[in-house]
Amino acid sequence: MSSTKKLSGLHPSRIRGAGANTSGFNRYPIANARSGAIFLGDVVKTTAGTVAPIAAGTDLAIGVFMGCKYVDPTTKQPIWSKHYPSATSSADGNVYAFVNDDPSTTYLVQADTSITAADMNSFNFGVTLGTGSTVTGISGFGLCVADRTSASAMVRPIRFYDSPDNESTADRAFAEVEVRIVQHVDAFVCTGP
Repeated sequence: MSSTKKLSGLHPSRIRGAGANTSGFNRYPIANARSGAIFLGDVVKTTAGTVAPIAAGTDLAIGVFMGCKYVDPTTKQPIWSKHYPSATSSADGNVYAFVNDDPSTTYLVQADTSITAADMNSFNFGVTLGTGSTVTGISGFGLCVADRTSASAMVRPIRFYDSPDNESTADRAFAEVEVRIVQHVDAFVCTGP
């Protein structure tokens, strides 16, 4: 798998520390008829109280998009989907995103090029803002190795994913790594009024 570049977003791995990984998600609103799709595995933020994919390396994430629910305007049937199709309207006016928003969650993600063992727990990285697939609903996000920095960035790799197809140098041309979200909104304190 990791000798081929196939970015597919962030996938929950575990909870850091002693907590159990309940794989629980929270529900957040998506603006009805919002322009732009959101895919399973996209890192998301809130904008004016609604969910949107991050658009810049300085955005503060609330977590990772895990799917959505809306009511089909034609059939009036509830739809649960891996991705939010751009400009989708809900018959009841409510579109909801399910977001893994626990700041202690770690995720598996593929790097967009090779990454070294020396990068683990030493540097922060941005994420590629790739477009997902409307066929599979899967994200096109990945770990952007060119964004390596000692300053703040979206994610920090913890370790290489322990898998037989992710062990050799050849396998790690596009390594799968376990990361934590560094720029999580819960890690920053607002200093406003």
